[in-house]
Amino acid sequence: MNDYQHPLRESSEWDNPDFCPFCGHELSDGGPGFIDHVENNEHATCRQRFEQWRENVASDIGEEWSG
Repeated sequence: MNDYQHPLRESSEWDNPDFCPFCGHELSDGGPGFIDHVENNEHATCRQRFEQWRENVASDIGEEWSG
């Protein structure tokens, strides 16, 4: 286990790509490692939060969003 303490959401350091923005879990990397993390059944809450985030972004962007 590491000693990393994920910053509060309001912090300017909240977006560190080496850690899950939803739970602070250390990721193998900030790209595929994040997807592996949210697809893992152990992190279902992160997956739900990520899916909600995607829905919010898609509704904000509309047709421009392809992700």
